[in-house]
Order: sequence, then structure tokens, then C-alpha cells
Amino acid sequence: MPEIKNTFLKSKMNKDLDARLVPNGEYRDAQNLSVSKSEGADVGSLENILGNTVLTDLKSKIGSLETDKLKNYFNTTAIRPNEIQTSQLEIIGYYSALSIDTIFLFITDYRDSSNNQLSNFAPADAGDSLTIPGDFYYKGAMCYIAQYNLSTNVSRILVGGNFLNFSKTHPILNVNLLEDLLFWTDNRNQPRKININNASLTGSEKGSWESWSGSKTTNPYYYSEDHISVAKFAPYECFKFINSSDQNTLISNSEEFLPPHIITSANNSPGVGSTTLEITGQYLLSGSNPDIVGDNTSPYNNADRLTVYINDVYYDYLISSVSYSSPTTSITLTEAFNASNPGFLTGITPSNSVILISRKNPEYNVSYRGDTNLLRDKFPKFSYRFKYDDGEYSLMAPFTQAAFVPKQFGYFTNDDEQIVLESGSVKFMENRVDEVKLNLTLPFNGNEIEDKLKVKEIQILIKNSDELAVRVVEDVEVSRLGTTSNYEYSYLSTKAIKTLPEADLIRVHDKIPVRALTQEIISNRVVYGNYLDKHTSPINLNYELNYNSKSITSPNDKTAIEFPNHTLKQNRSYQVGVVLIDRYGRASNVILNNSDNVGTAKNSTIYADYVSETNPAFTNFFGKKLEFNLRSPIPESDSRLNYPGLYSETNPLGYYSYRIVVKQQEQDYYNVYTPGALAGEILWNADVKDGGSITEIDITPSDCLPSFHNISRITYLNLFGDNINKIPRELKEVGASDTTFDSRVLLYNRVNPRSSLQKLFNVQSKVSKQGEKVVSIEPFRELGTWTTTKGNLFPTQTDLQHNVPQPFYPYYREEPHSNEFKYNFYDIFFNAQANPFIAKIETDFQIGATPTYQTQSGIENSWQDLGVFETAPTESVLDIYFESSTSGLITDFNLAASDAAPAGISDGTNKTVLGQNIQYIHTEGLNSSTSSPQDATLELNLTDGSLPNPGIITSSFTAQIQNVVDGTGSPRNTDFIITQPTTSSFKIQSVDKEVFLSNSNAQENYTFNLLFTDTSNPSSPLWTGAFPLQLNNCQLQNVAPSFSTAPNSTYTENISSNENQQTAIVFPITLNQTPVGNQVKAVNGSANTARNTEQLVFEIIDEPGYANQAENGAADFEIIPDTSTSNINGFLLQTLTQKDDGTSTTWWLEYGQGYDTDIGGGVATYRLQLKVTDANGNGISTNSSTFVVDINVS
Repeated sequence: MPEIKNTFLKSKMNKDLDARLVPNGEYRDAQNLSVSKSEGADVGSLENILGNTVLTDLKSKIGSLETDKLKNYFNTTAIRPNEIQTSQLEIIGYYSALSIDTIFLFITDYRDSSNNQLSNFAPADAGDSLTIPGDFYYKGAMCYIAQYNLSTNVSRILVGGNFLNFSKTHPILNVNLLEDLLFWTDNRNQPRKININNASLTGSEKGSWESWSGSKTTNPYYYSEDHISVAKFAPYECFKFINSSDQNTLISNSEEFLPPHIITSANNSPGVGSTTLEITGQYLLSGSNPDIVGDNTSPYNNADRLTVYINDVYYDYLISSVSYSSPTTSITLTEAFNASNPGFLTGITPSNSVILISRKNPEYNVSYRGDTNLLRDKFPKFSYRFKYDDGEYSLMAPFTQAAFVPKQFGYFTNDDEQIVLESGSVKFMENRVDEVKLNLTLPFNGNEIEDKLKVKEIQILIKNSDELAVRVVEDVEVSRLGTTSNYEYSYLSTKAIKTLPEADLIRVHDKIPVRALTQEIISNRVVYGNYLDKHTSPINLNYELNYNSKSITSPNDKTAIEFPNHTLKQNRSYQVGVVLIDRYGRASNVILNNSDNVGTAKNSTIYADYVSETNPAFTNFFGKKLEFNLRSPIPESDSRLNYPGLYSETNPLGYYSYRIVVKQQEQDYYNVYTPGALAGEILWNADVKDGGSITEIDITPSDCLPSFHNISRITYLNLFGDNINKIPRELKEVGASDTTFDSRVLLYNRVNPRSSLQKLFNVQSKVSKQGEKVVSIEPFRELGTWTTTKGNLFPTQTDLQHNVPQPFYPYYREEPHSNEFKYNFYDIFFNAQANPFIAKIETDFQIGATPTYQTQSGIENSWQDLGVFETAPTESVLDIYFESSTSGLITDFNLAASDAAPAGISDGTNKTVLGQNIQYIHTEGLNSSTSSPQDATLELNLTDGSLPNPGIITSSFTAQIQNVVDGTGSPRNTDFIITQPTTSSFKIQSVDKEVFLSNSNAQENYTFNLLFTDTSNPSSPLWTGAFPLQLNNCQLQNVAPSFSTAPNSTYTENISSNENQQTAIVFPITLNQTPVGNQVKAVNGSANTARNTEQLVFEIIDEPGYANQAENGAADFEIIPDTSTSNINGFLLQTLTQKDDGTSTTWWLEYGQGYDTDIGGGVATYRLQLKVTDANGNGISTNSSTFVVDINVS
């Protein structure tokens, strides 16, 4: 036979041409063939290749494994037949790792049938506990990651479970292996990875899914989304400075005694060798917290310390016992007053000593092993982060507030004010804290966190306020976390062991997309493409913002305990928002308040005013704070695209935690401590003659001294030391010889020095919001020539009678002794001879005191008390929000929202927070009046917002009606009142009689805007201010009309047989009159007797169930208006309406037409009823009793 040879040198399949036209070297079709590419003679030859062979039967393997595991999991030996269906399993993705001869397979039987093929989560297994306990009745989605080793021909299921959430609608096309980490993405779930070594372990309950027995008490290595997500679980909880017993954990171990809590003077002169001292007054000497504590047992560990301040020296003693005998308290010391102390050589007297009593510091630890000096000048903040099994670190948790408590708790005691007055600085403003016990609530128990989250260590972090660096204090292994979720780490003021790299400082979230279609490995980096990078944020939230004082007694407010000396900076504007974060650190935008729902509370921005001059009482003042109260829960769902909802096991990427953020751009400022303040503008107008020689003046002696004017508008401050830098001079555009300078500094007076000799102490200033502008700064000696003349006397020609010398410098003169006056010169500014800078400021009120010239104390009056000012803050140009230490779970946040403020109203069955209308029982039949109000609602309660089962708020409150409007927008406030049967319930009552008319579905449909104020705990209310809630769709209920006078049972009419004769018969119907005779009357159901016949429509109907034989039955009759008081004999085709002129008051029933031709004589009998309908025929109908009409035809 002929032999045809063809070489396929082109190695090209060509299906475009007809088979007869395919050129040599190309081929039409081929299967299981390979074109030889050798360089030998057989180049271009076709050769068979091997076909596919079955390497492993994963379906059978999975079916067997699932059956065994489910039996173990549900503790049963019987699995219902055919439940483990593996026939639907499909491979939706694979990856060939040629370097390790392994193929990785992604397998599932699940298909998401939702519209977007994303919304349904792969269902989990379930057990039927209602029938046979543990009997498996439903197999959830089967999702697996498997591997097959080409070298060993061994297959293994690495990971299995519905948490993988695979779907056949989303094939896994992008898989990469980077060292031991297998990465994949499917554009359905977030990008994921596993460590193939950890997932491949065998013979261990912490290894592959295949090696897991299915026991409820154990787990394979990977069994939740937290284990496989590329983005790691992000810690949300902040360290706390308060423990589970509500005790502050900012500790001072080195301070043996607390600051003095009693400062007084001696009431006797005990002298050297005495052990008893008396002080004036009665003190609490018993109970759990007495004012003075004695201890007579050596070594007197519980004794208060008594300090005697005498002759500028302090002497300390311990108190042995204390007793009270009116009017003094007697204190016995553990040792006698020591004769070797020089201060006691003259003895203690009530006038020469100060007595201070201090309590033993309960935290004092003589054996403390930490650094007592490290934190002295620091404001440290703390955070932490998790280290995971693959060596990765989580994001940093929110940082704490500064762990700072000033020495003496910030109080000035004894002579502290005088020291600050003379130095210009507060020496005791140093940190007394040398140990910080950081309390943390872990997301799981300490012994579970490694298994649940794959956490290996917790890294403790510290950041000082004057540093950008974040440092590592210690890496704590999870084995040290204990067995509960409460963990306390004791920071012993140790130096950091290392510093985090800069990249970690700006890592506020991982750049892991929510979903990604593609991924690739580039230079050992995982790169994602075609991705969704963030969630959609809610447009706004509903919360209230308030500026309140911290409370030490409120059971709901622990801030005064946790932060004893922290306070909100005053004279600042704060914008407060919320950031929502998913479980893996992806953050929303900053979400602000819904301004339409603010009510009486503040919007997102609030101004923190200065504390007033007299309120609060400063003995009970613990600082100010911003209060954030969420009014309505964060929504579970939102119609906006890509809103993730809230976290759950079937929605792992929902919003999980929250953080409160604050924008406050007014930053650094200085406190300026001044030796008093001089009120009044200094004027000195002495006119010097004789070429500048101070020998004569033209004014009276009293005019030679400086005078003071505008004391409520001008004040002078003495600047020295660091205050010169805090209030700098403006040195631009000045000459070399200039001595008076401008300044651009604005001051705010916080502590106002004494104002006169009658008020010998400083006070909290009322503080001007506009501040005090510094208008000039100049040296003291530039105030006038008088400043250089201290001690000099100048003769005056205006006092020729006595020839008394006249000084220019402030002085007072004693009366003459031996015919000579004594002149005493004193300074009106502290340390004036050192020529300090004097700042002149403009004020709105008097700051400081004005000197007088009669005494030394009068001259020095203006600098005897400490004054405190603060400079205007530096304005930051960074328009950003700063993270606060307030954070937590959204579930707790929503629960707090439910507990903190009412979310809705309940009538016992219906709850408005669920979108339900309450049962509104207000009918037009209520005989309401202001003197006799009637219930329009049932007894109502407030509910919280804990969905789906909102609870009843049982705390007390007051309720009030803000306004009521009907469906037309008209106000109806005067028609209703609100009452409270109990302190935690309320009713709405009607005080007016209503009528249901044809337009009542709008005009009598009420919307109640109500206000509720919490009264359960005035010092710490559950919600602040009058909280608004709305009741809508409250519809007035119609009452069926009724017959006040019904028709008679029988009516007889005689007529002739004339054709088409019409006759007025039966009875009249009256509307506005009292029925008379045979008149019939109906009312519309309203209790308002003046309006109870409005909009009634009457008609004649046949008796139901009775077929009238006479003519057309009820159609033979009609209702026509009566225009007179007698019957009408005309046939009018009219419906039941009043005449246009409104005069008609009676309606008539009239017989109709054509009866004679049908009856032909005799009697026509009708069984009829009168039907009345209210609301102009659109309301409720009522039929009268049946009446018989006999028509006698002659």
C-alpha cells in the first residue's frame, strides 16, 4: 500500500482551514500526542504521550474521614445513611510546587446561591439534640485543603472545615508558595495562608486535619479564620491602671509617707522632753479611715507621722496615740521632743510652728527592687502587641494615658506657694510613680490564647511623651499569662531592651485587602492586584458628648480611681469621633455624630470651658472629662455597598472593635508662675527742674510717688527665670538701644493673687475666654526715674512749712522720734532691685492687688501671693485625629449603648426599637378632659437597644412631652399630658374629646416627641440630659356609630293606586335635636356631644337574609333632606347630605315608585333596616334593628 509521511515541523495546530488545505508541517487535530523537538532525524514526528491515571481517590478518603470524625464529635456510633455525600466535591483550585514534588488542592462541595455569590457563609455541621442526642443530622459545607506528594504517592488533608468558606462560584486561581507558607486568594474571602509544615504534622492533635480524631476537646492546628488569615488578629483592648478590685495600680514604693492631710498649729507649748502635743479642733479618730492614726507597738508601722516645722527646719515624729478632750486634740508621740534639735531650744509655741500630719503610704516597700528614679521626670504610656507562631507581630494595641501622678498629688502644702513664688517653678511636679501594674483583659484565657490565636509572646511596649521612639520593655511568653482572661504585668521601672523600627511606628494597619482577585510573589513580597482595600463606613452614628466632672463616689465612673490626677485640658475645642475596626485591624473612616439627632447633647465638637471661680467646690474636685454615650447601636447592616456588618463566626470580616479618637489642634502651652500681680497702670509724673537735677518739683509730695490707674484694665507681672522664655519679647523690628518690647503672647489667668489687704489669699480665677494680651515688656528701671531712687530723700519747696524731705521711691513714714522722721522704703515688685522684666497686660477684670503707701504690707501687697497664668497654646497644622485610650468590642459598645440610654419604648408586647408600633388605645369615645384625663396608651416602659431582644430599663426617670403634631403638621400639645404610674414607667393621656372624621387618618394620627431624664443616680446618670424618643403612627381609633333612638318595629302607610304616586312615609331622622315623637337619631361614637352627629351617612337596606317580594325592596326607598318640619311628598334623587345652607336638621324616609302596577292593590310589605356610616360614609357602619313597612294600596 502507498505510504504517506508528514513531518510536523511547525508544531502548529490549524483548525481555521479545511482539512484538505492544511499545509505540510501543520495538523488539524490531535489528542495525547507530542510533537518531537529533537535535533535528530525524527524531528517533527508525532509520538504518543501517557494519559491520565488516578493517583488518589480523595472523595472516598474524605467520606471515610468525615464519618469517623463526626462519630467522635457527636459521640455516636450511628451516622445517618448517605449523609456524607462526596459526589459533589470539586477541585476549585490547585498549585504545583515542583520544588517539593507536591500538588496542593482546594476542594469544596459548596456553592453560594446568594445574588452576589458572597453573602452566604458556608454552613457548619450540626447535631440533632432534639431527637437522638448526638445523632448527626446535617453535614455542613465540606471545604478542604489537600496535598499530594508525587514522590511518595501519599495524599493528606491539611485543613478542613466550613470556616474556609470556599465556594464553587469563586475558583482559586492565584496560589503561591513562599518558603513554608502557602498563600492563596479567591476574591471571596480575605487573602489567606498556612504553614504547610504545621498543617502537615501527623500523629498529633495539633497537626493536620486528617490526623485530628474529631474529639471536641482537641483541635487540628488550623481550625478558624484567625489561624489562616494573612492579616493577623489585631489587639483592641488597652492596658488599664485599675485592677479587678477597683484599686489604682499606679504605685509609689519609695514614698514612705503620703503628703500631709492635716496642716495646723500647736495649741500648747510642750517644750523639750515632752511627748504630748495639743492641736485645736476635733478630728475623726475611729472607723475605717480616721483622720489621725496612732500605733504604740514598735516598730510603729501603722503610725501617722507628725512633722513640726519650726525655725525653717522640719522635725519628724511618729504618733503613738491620740485622744480628744474639748476643745483640743491631744497627740502622744512615740518619743520625746529632742533637745539636740536646735529648733526646740526655744520650745514649740502656737505662734512659731506649723504641725503637719501624714499617713503611712500603704504601698511603701523597703525591699522594692525596681528603679525608683527612672520615671521621675517622665510621662510614660504603655501598649503591647502579639507575636505569632510564624514570627509575625500584630498591630500595636491602643496606648494608655500617661502613667503619671505628681508628688503630693499635685497639692501645694505648707510653704510650697512661697517657694514657687520666689523660684517661678514647681519643684514637686515630678512623677511619684515607680511601679505600674498594667491590667489587661485578654481575648481568651491565658492558657488558651496560643491555641486560639497562635500567639507565642506578648511584647510590652513603652513610649515617653518627649520621645518619638517606641521601646520594648519585655517579651512575655504565653506560659506566664495564667489560666484566666485577666492578666496583670508589673512594670518595675526597668529600662527598655530594644527600640522598634520606624516602620512599626507608622503601622496603623496591615495593607492586606478585604478581597483580592490576584496575587503574586515578587522579591519575596506578596503583591495583590484587583482588590478591595477597605470596608465602607457608616455615614454617621448617634451619640452624645458631654463635659463633666469626674466622680469618686459613682459606682459607674471609675475614671477618678484609675486616673486620680488626670483632667481634661480646659479652654479647648475637641472633636470626638469613632473608628470601627474589623478583627484584623482594618479601620473605617472617622465617623462623627448625626447632627439631626443631637437633641440637648453636644454634637461631635465640644468646647471645654474653664472651671468656674466657685463651682465645683475644690475639696471635691477630681478633674474634668469628656463623656461619650452611644445612643443607638452600631448597625448590623447598611444598604451601602461593601458595608461589612458586625463580626460573627459567619461574618469574620465584620466590624469587631471600636476606638474613640479626638481631634484637638491646640497643643503645647506653658504655665507661668508669678510673684503676685500689680493691678493698675503705673503713672509717675514728677516734673524735674534745673536741667535734670532732682532738686525741686512742682507738685505736692504725694504726687511724687508712682500712682495706679485703671486697676480693672491693666496689670503688671514680674518676669524672671524661665518665665522670660515662656513670655518672650518680640525682637523683630527693634533697634539696638530699644528697651521696651512688644509681645505676641496671650495669657489666661488661672489663679488670681490677692486683690486687697482685706483678702489675704489667692483665689481660682474666673478666667476670661478672650485672655489677657501682653502689650509690652520692659526692665523694671524703665518704668521711670523713681525706680533708681530707693533710699534717697529729696527736699521739696512745696512743703516749706515743715521742710520735710520727699522720696520718689515707694515708702511709708513713721512719726518723728526726737524730731526726726523715719523713712521705710519697700518694693512694689518682688526682688525689684535685680531689675526684672515687667510685663504689662490688658485685662477684663482686676488681677492682683494695688499697692498702698501707709504700711510695709500695703506697699508689698501686690506680690505676697502666687499668681498662675497659662499661655495660649500652639496651634498645630496637623488636621488629624489622635487615638485615645478608650476602646473595646462593638458588642460591649452596643450593649453599653443599650444600658446607657434608652433606645425605644415598649408597651409590653411591641417595641419601637424593633420597628414595631405600640398599641395606641385612644378612641373617639374617651370622655377626656383636663379634670378627668383618660389613657391614650397602655403603661409604657423604656427599652435598651440590645438586639434582637431589647431589655426593659428599670432605673428611674422623669418623662415629659416636648411636642405633639398630627399628620397635617399641626401642633396638638394641649390635647395630651404624660403621667408616670411608677418611677420607671409612663402613660400618655388624652385631655380633649376627639371626633373621627373622613380626614382623621391624617388629622388624628399623632407623633409624640418625648424627653426622658435619668434620675437613678444624680452624681452619675446613665444618660445625660433630656434624652429624646419619638412615638409615631399613633392613630385615633374610630368607634362604631349607634342609634340613640331606633326605628319602631312597624310602620303602615295608606296610598291610592295612582300610577307613580310618591308619598312621604315612615319616620324623620333628626341630627342635632333631641328626638321627638317617631324621630330616629344616630350618633357617630364620639364622646363630644356637640359633634357626635357629624359626617353620618344613612341608607335603607333590606333585612339581611330576607328577600323582599314587594317591588325592588329597599330600592323603593330613598333618603332625602327635609326642608321643613312636615313630611315631603316629592321624589328627590339625593343622598344623605345636609343642605348647603346648613339649616336642615331632619332627614326623611320616603317611599319610591311604581308599586301599583306590580301590586295592583292590597298590601306591600317590606322588612328593612336603617344603615348609618360615619366619616362621610368611609368609616364604620351600624345597622338598626329591623322594622316592617306595610303599604296599603286602595
